[in-house]
Amino acid sequence: MSIEITDLTALVGDTAGFELTAPAEAVTAAIRQVEAEHPGYSHSYSTEIRCNAWGCGRFMEIKVGKGHNNAAAEAFAVHRAERVDALLAEWFPAPEDEDLGN
Repeated sequence: MSIEITDLTALVGDTAGFELTAPAEAVTAAIRQVEAEHPGYSHSYSTEIRCNAWGCGRFMEIKVGKGHNNAAAEAFAVHRAERVDALLAEWFPAPEDEDLGN
């Protein structure tokens, strides 16, 4: 999965494309790294899957019933998304003293 600059310019206009190139590349790199580090999952029980990543092994509950096969894939996709978010937060930490206007 990657973000194309042409898609971004359709959303934000031509002038912002250059400013969004580095963040888009960082997101793409984070997604690729997480996909490589967390390649798949296995079923532990009928209601649980486990990440096959070395050093991770996170267990995720899944709902049994209609769409059971999709539930496992969706739970693993959420796990990967959480890892991408954590990786991006590590790469681009938020300034602690910044006033966010809240």
